[in-house]
Amino acid sequence: MAVRSQGRQRRKASRHRGSMKIITVILLIVCGSIGICTWQINQKTEQYALMEESLKQQIAEEEENQKAIEEQAEYLKSNDYIEDLAREKLGLIYDNEIIFRKQGR
Repeated sequence: MAVRSQGRQRRKASRHRGSMKIITVILLIVCGSIGICTWQINQKTEQYALMEESLKQQIAEEEENQKAIEEQAEYLKSNDYIEDLAREKLGLIYDNEIIFRKQGR
């Protein structure tokens, strides 16, 4: 009887070894898949960080442009602009102004 129980134990042990090998392979595949997914996520995170930095720079440039446009709009609404335009385009001056011109060559 002892011989039969040893045979059964050996068969069970060999089944367990096979099962352990399959479980080990499955675990390696799962760990490899997780590692690859983590690497891909890190790559995308770096790409998104670069895009974010680029977009922040574009926002800063556009804010500067907007500020310049607003300043120009304020100038166009002012009396200074009207005076400058009248002087340049129409050649108008105030009554008490004296114009000095260079003698041409």
